[in-house]
Amino acid sequence: MHDSTGVEANFVPVDLLATPNYLSSKKHSININQNRILVILILILIFLILTVLGLITGLLVPRRKLHESSECFEAACPESWIGFQRKCFYFSDDIKNWTFSQRFCDSYGADLVQIETLLELNFLLRYKGPYDHWIGLSRDLGQPWKWVNGTEWTNCFPIRGGGECAYLNDKGASSARRYTERKWICSKPDIYAQIKRQNSI
Repeated sequence: MHDSTGVEANFVPVDLLATPNYLSSKKHSININQNRILVILILILIFLILTVLGLITGLLVPRRKLHESSECFEAACPESWIGFQRKCFYFSDDIKNWTFSQRFCDSYGADLVQIETLLELNFLLRYKGPYDHWIGLSRDLGQPWKWVNGTEWTNCFPIRGGGECAYLNDKGASSARRYTERKWICSKPDIYAQIKRQNSI
């Protein structure tokens, strides 16, 4: 085809064709478009790689931090013990006499429970269920009640009956002979109360 000057429309001068890097305008525009597509694909690939790395980091780092922080802390109470007001309580499933019950507690670094407040008494009554449980209060015949650590009982709640060892029932506290069998409650300071006590010495 010829234009108005009589030159063929797709005519390229011979000296340009001899240039090694010469591209026709059609080939040049195709080459530019291919370069643009290549740059866009590279950018998309970089974006996807960064997104995947971000997701992997986001999923792994919080777990590692949680795992590392859990290594720093111990449970306040041993397994199967219940924590309440910086104490750990163990409610037995077995039924034994008062002396065996105290020995059992002692083997875990604890004592039969010493009730220090009415709030603690209400907690114990709520969690003991329908069964009677030995507590760490006893007396010799005609003597005042004493806790297993030797301190005297302060009469903060009534104890019914004429026995020498106290237990909790549905009505509060009562007493029975040492050889009768019941469930029991052990208590000891939780791990943080023990650490605080050791640091204050």
